[in-house]
Amino acid sequence: MTLSNLFSWKPFPYAYLAVYLTILITGLATRPSPYRRLFFVPLIALTWRLLRDSEAGYITSMFWLSCLIMGSDYILLTDVQRELRQLPDSTDRRAATSKSQQYIESAPLTWRLKWALHLFLDVRGVGWAHEPRAALPGSRAPPNTSRITFLVSQTARMLATILLFDLVNLHTRWNPAFGQRMGLEAVDWPWRVVGTVGWAAGAYAGLALPHQAASIVCVAIGVSLPQDWPPLFGGLADAASVRTFWARCWHQLLRRSLSAHGKFVSSTLLRLPPGTASTCVQIVIAFILSGVVHYLGESVPLRPRRERSGSLIFFGIQPLGIAAEVLVAHLARRVGVRGSRAIGCAWVFAWFVLTLPIMQDPLIRAGEMDSRVDVSLIMRIWRGTWDLPPVGVA
Repeated sequence: MTLSNLFSWKPFPYAYLAVYLTILITGLATRPSPYRRLFFVPLIALTWRLLRDSEAGYITSMFWLSCLIMGSDYILLTDVQRELRQLPDSTDRRAATSKSQQYIESAPLTWRLKWALHLFLDVRGVGWAHEPRAALPGSRAPPNTSRITFLVSQTARMLATILLFDLVNLHTRWNPAFGQRMGLEAVDWPWRVVGTVGWAAGAYAGLALPHQAASIVCVAIGVSLPQDWPPLFGGLADAASVRTFWARCWHQLLRRSLSAHGKFVSSTLLRLPPGTASTCVQIVIAFILSGVVHYLGESVPLRPRRERSGSLIFFGIQPLGIAAEVLVAHLARRVGVRGSRAIGCAWVFAWFVLTLPIMQDPLIRAGEMDSRVDVSLIMRIWRGTWDLPPVGVA
């Protein structure tokens, strides 16, 4: 690969992505100053070029835009070195001193760069004072968990996730919504229901696998401890309402960045006191921004196929689903009717069967949800061959 190809937006912006991340992390490592906000200017400029000139795929574009909203939080809204701190028992505890933890702004550049890298990687805030413990899954490893115990259990989870990914990959070939790029809305209801489950399982596996692999490597080499790796997703018990689904069941990778903007709008711009109105504003802002991030991230791979992202609509209507369930729950309490977790989970499932095609169908029709793995362990066990059947053949 020549230098000119490296510094090119097509077919993949290798060098520009490296520059983008370097600027972001350097902005976090820079000592507090009014001029630190200037680091956000080149991030915006590079993002504009990505949206205009790049041919990056869905995953790359989504990662890029997720970093942009993180940069908006950490560079524009938050004085990170004065407001955010690692807890004494967090990662890097073996090398960190109490002085560098409490006064990171006066630490040497190498310490600040290391601190900034931790902040960038710990997107859920695990091991930091701003960690949303109530929102993260509670099944993290106890403090006395041995390294071997964690590695064995996490390896077993990763193998199960690989099998789940394999099953989803087979489903993608068999379901005409995906295999024939028809979209969920265009197929019969049974395929639509199965496709909704398949997409959720695929998204879970696609995000959980690298998280589990990273946890195994980091704990094995001793750079972190088992309790630093709570599961990326909650359980089905957290999916009893649309609100708890988004707040606890689904991954919380964007939670910090989205909530920071919601608090800025409600508290700083609108000056709302803590209460129902402030909470509603924060929820609406979080979903709108999530829609913007997904819309812009999806627009890069969708543009050549002349498809238009539905994410703004999909995320924009999520507060309506939350409002509807709050109203129904209030009316049910007034007449003495008590709901159940099973009814709540059924409602959430029905909600996403109805609304998920708004976001996913443009991606499916553009081929972004196609099966991309051509071997299968399940097929090897079932039919004695590693090869997958042709699309549409069971």
